Amino acid sequence: MKQTARQIADLTGGQLNGDPEIVLESIASLKNAGPRDLTYAEAKFRSEAERSTAGCVISTSAIAGHTSIVVKNPKLAFTQAAAALIAQAHDEPAIHPTAVIGAACSIGANTRIGAGCVIGKDVTMGADCVLYPRVVIYDGVTIGNRVIIHAGAVIGADGFGYVKDGERYVQFPQVGRVVIEDDVEIGANTTVDRGSLETTIIRRGVKIDNLVQVAHNVEIGEHTVIAAQTGISGSSKIGAHSIIGGQVGIGESANLDAHTILGGQAGVLNNKHVRGGEVLWGTPARPLKEFLEQQAHLARLPRWMDELKRKLGFRGNTDS
Repeated sequence: MKQTARQIADLTGGQLNGDPEIVLESIASLKNAGPRDLTYAEAKFRSEAERSTAGCVISTSAIAGHTSIVVKNPKLAFTQAAAALIAQAHDEPAIHPTAVIGAACSIGANTRIGAGCVIGKDVTMGADCVLYPRVVIYDGVTIGNRVIIHAGAVIGADGFGYVKDGERYVQFPQVGRVVIEDDVEIGANTTVDRGSLETTIIRRGVKIDNLVQVAHNVEIGEHTVIAAQTGISGSSKIGAHSIIGGQVGIGESANLDAHTILGGQAGVLNNKHVRGGEVLWGTPARPLKEFLEQQAHLARLPRWMDELKRKLGFRGNTDS
């Protein structure tokens, strides 16, 4: 959707320099942008911005020889502008003919449901939602407004809960619910299990990547982001505004404070209380400084062993 530089400046609240009537049709990187493209540049890429052929550059200061829009946060302003420039045109909000909708469902205005989606009975879904193809929503799930669920995601399946009866396992009741609040985005092939006897809750503004497992009774706080291949075990709670890296494992009934940051492949043990406000890494998860010190010591172990052997006159394996 075409926009003038003036319209983009008004949208982002930036200061316009140059031609206000230049028409922008799309977005691109600094390297690839052409005369009809909008791009952005952080301060450290100023020289690249000056060499760019972009029609307009969003940056922290005016770019010589270019129409530019000056803002404090170029990446955020570019993201806001991009939404207007690349907005997809849809004939009408619609349910694809191949989608299956169960009884007693409520689906809000302007919500689109893609090909092959299956929605169980008694599902409530708000306005302006998007379900991409092959999303499955089980019975009784509640979904807020402006929720995006990508292809292949499954919401509301039974949790992984069993009780051992002698040599066999018997499923513990999985009769709880899933509640997904407004402005949540859930990635492709991610699974969110229903509560066993309680409710699995994804709070407002949470962003979940592809291939993430959210188990029964989990609660994820507002505006938390979770990267791909993370697994969150049952009854764990993640505080608001947390950042969870890729391939993180969170044990059962763990409790993460607000503003927790877990680096990639970090592991949180069962029932662990993790305090927020610092970057944690490793398994078990510990402060980044401590983790790096331990990794440095491990890297030096072979050299230390060689030095120790020389000091002890060690020349090979001997019986103790």
